[in-house]
Amino acid sequence: MQNLVNSKEKLSSVLEEVKKLATEAGLYIAEQREAFDQSRVEHKHSHDYVSYVDKGSEKMIVSRLKEILPEAGFITEEKTVEQKEEESELFWVVDPLDGTTNFIHDLAPYCVSIALCDKTDFLLGVVYEVTRKELYYAAKGQGAFLNGKPIHVTSLDNLDQALVMIGYPYNAEDYRQFCLSLTGRLFGHCASIRSNGSAEAELCYLASGKVDVYVESFIQPWDVAAGACILMEAGGRVTDYRGGDDDWKSGRQVLATNGLLHEVMLRHVGESMKGQEAI
Repeated sequence: MQNLVNSKEKLSSVLEEVKKLATEAGLYIAEQREAFDQSRVEHKHSHDYVSYVDKGSEKMIVSRLKEILPEAGFITEEKTVEQKEEESELFWVVDPLDGTTNFIHDLAPYCVSIALCDKTDFLLGVVYEVTRKELYYAAKGQGAFLNGKPIHVTSLDNLDQALVMIGYPYNAEDYRQFCLSLTGRLFGHCASIRSNGSAEAELCYLASGKVDVYVESFIQPWDVAAGACILMEAGGRVTDYRGGDDDWKSGRQVLATNGLLHEVMLRHVGESMKGQEAI
């Protein structure tokens, strides 16, 4: 497997397979949406949903990924496969349907996301945004793309003109207060604030220059891995709320920007965290 990490050609070959797989899973999700049975929605816990479509998509993805790299481990949202990432040199991070609440309510966006990682880095990321039929992808050192065309973050360096995306939580009381504080601070200091219900989509929108900043907490590794890989290859920056790497890969604290706005956003985030040490 080390040869894969060191070989641009082999990594590109794996990327092509994953692009096909993500697109196929996206088409499956789109077909299921046409005849979706909302009565079969399950609750993981309060306000956190899972559907039979999430599970069907994950089983399809996992089956194919095992063929592509049999030795790789898995971190997946729905746990349809044994999670062995700690035992593996390489591992897949999979969200079979990011934006399940949007999907259930027939709202956009929702995505398929697949990332390949080693112990220290993201090697490739693929996100298929189902409702817009947008395929975002990147491999380490090879740039980022949307439907075959190179993408890059914006060159905006003035927060007053920035479009900011904030993920608002359904749980975590401490984070609610942080969100309200940050939103209040940014009103009048940015062009506008949005939230779309899919972390992977928001990271890809940032990578492709649609937005300039994205902030969210208390999500999971599968919510950020693929999108973060794409964003960094597109010239963006991702850190935790203190500017480090300690907490963002886990999804606990995610501050993503075009890079030029990162320091000013760290200041706003830092002020909004005061008195909320649990974040």
